[in-house]
Amino acid sequence: MKRTKILILAFISILYSRDFTISDPPMIYIYHFMSYDTTSILLHGGSQDESKSKFLKFPLFNKDDTSFGSYFSKHGENLLMKPLDPKLVSAMVTSAVARNPHVHIAGESIQKRIKTDNFLSLVKSYDYPQRTDYIIIGEINTLASQYEMDLKLIDVSTQKIIASESFNLEFDSMKNLRSKINALVGPLMDKIVAPYIGSVYLRVDSTSRHKIRWDDISIRPLKSFVGSRNLDTKNSDYAPYLTMLMPNKFLESHDEILSQFDDSDYKLVKSYEEINTFLAGNYRIKAFLKNNETPFVTDFVVKAGDLNEIHMVLPTKDTDGDGIMDDFDACPLVPGLPNEDADLHGCPLPLLIGNITILNIWDGVGFEISSINDISDTLIAWGSKKNNQIDFHSDPYQHLINLENNSVTIFDLPLGKYYRDSFSITEERFPAKQYVNLFADNDSLFLKVGGEEIKTSISDRDLIKGREIIIYFDPFTPEIDHKYRLYVDKSLFAVTSVLGELHIIGMPFSYEGSIRATRKGFKDAIIEIKPGNKKSYHIADLTIPNQTLELNKPPKVPKSLSVLSGLLQMLFD
Repeated sequence: MKRTKILILAFISILYSRDFTISDPPMIYIYHFMSYDTTSILLHGGSQDESKSKFLKFPLFNKDDTSFGSYFSKHGENLLMKPLDPKLVSAMVTSAVARNPHVHIAGESIQKRIKTDNFLSLVKSYDYPQRTDYIIIGEINTLASQYEMDLKLIDVSTQKIIASESFNLEFDSMKNLRSKINALVGPLMDKIVAPYIGSVYLRVDSTSRHKIRWDDISIRPLKSFVGSRNLDTKNSDYAPYLTMLMPNKFLESHDEILSQFDDSDYKLVKSYEEINTFLAGNYRIKAFLKNNETPFVTDFVVKAGDLNEIHMVLPTKDTDGDGIMDDFDACPLVPGLPNEDADLHGCPLPLLIGNITILNIWDGVGFEISSINDISDTLIAWGSKKNNQIDFHSDPYQHLINLENNSVTIFDLPLGKYYRDSFSITEERFPAKQYVNLFADNDSLFLKVGGEEIKTSISDRDLIKGREIIIYFDPFTPEIDHKYRLYVDKSLFAVTSVLGELHIIGMPFSYEGSIRATRKGFKDAIIEIKPGNKKSYHIADLTIPNQTLELNKPPKVPKSLSVLSGLLQMLFD
């Protein structure tokens, strides 16, 4: 079958090499024309009644020309399609071009026929408006029972076809014509503007994050091309915009920039048509605020290819009168002092205190907290747990024992270094005779920042198989509140009173080292331990006052210790 041609031209020409901007956008001239093939055909009316036969010329049907049957349609008794109205196609092409907000339409023209197939010659000869930019040539032909459409994008300045698309459409599928045209014209428009567009995100800070209405903003270009003139815009030219979460593609491509900010402090700007790009150029934004506060207005620049930022910084005041503006004041309602730390700038000097929490306090453990400084160590809190009850002392500091009786928190300790000792509490099985399972655990603690809480957990106790070490003390602890403290390898493992002898259970058979016994105000007793499998007996002399020590002279052995030593010797023999 011979075919009928219907041609549509959409002209968009670049006459000069330039960068498109919002004040000088791509201008589109749409030029429609048709070329008719007046081939004559006979539609047979049937062998019984040839009077129903019709003689038609394609595509110049009269409005009453009809044909029944399935010659052109696969759907049976359907009306033969009439030729496309050039005005209808023109309107669809114009609408498709206008869907892209970054291009403008300079004008359009509809011609009855084309006298040449040389489109480039036509481009050169046609008298377009002065501001036109590219050409899209659309050619629609009829073939069998369908329309065939081809679109070509031509750069008039270079006289080159830079893109070409096509589609076909059944006669009885004309309802899909608009979507088909949109599908072809849209990508061609995108191809034109792609090198000249950028995206914009709005970022807030401490001055604005609680005031902004993210989806109540308006934007207008500072200049706009109207007709042949480049004019300043007015407030009436503002258009409403929305915002959206930043897409992953920008989070990946601009991570070094965006990672500096909290992800709730910035959003991408988009139009109500879900378009999130802007033609390069100068713009003005008006962002409306909560509680009817004065809108935020500022100018910004869009650079092609970039993710461009609008930083929303609101005018501020000094509410607390400390000389630091509220937008930079971390404590705007409380007078404070300058500080290099942004989180403390404008705040009063912080209280230099913190808390320490001791965890995993099990039955049978004793524990102490000491303050460490360059001069001395000071015991500031101590306690133990026996029969599932915690006995704890921390005067003058407040403390709190939890409901489960397995942790305690000491409040408002001065910043500094602390040390935790943990040990097994001794058990008095006979008068003045104490027993203890060997256990020692400690931890170094450092309160550095005001308001900080440090948690330290006591290790679980593992019963160790080993031998028994018996230590006899001279003197017995004089009073019930007098304490003897015992260390193994510098780790505290027992604190006890009312003591004559101490039985240490679980000393490793292979251990070789020393046990140090201390009594406040007296010289420490050092007890050397050798490896072995049997019980060993030792004496701890805690009778020599520190202030009476004489250098280079061995201390005298007290009479009571001499007697005790003799008894031990008889026992060993």
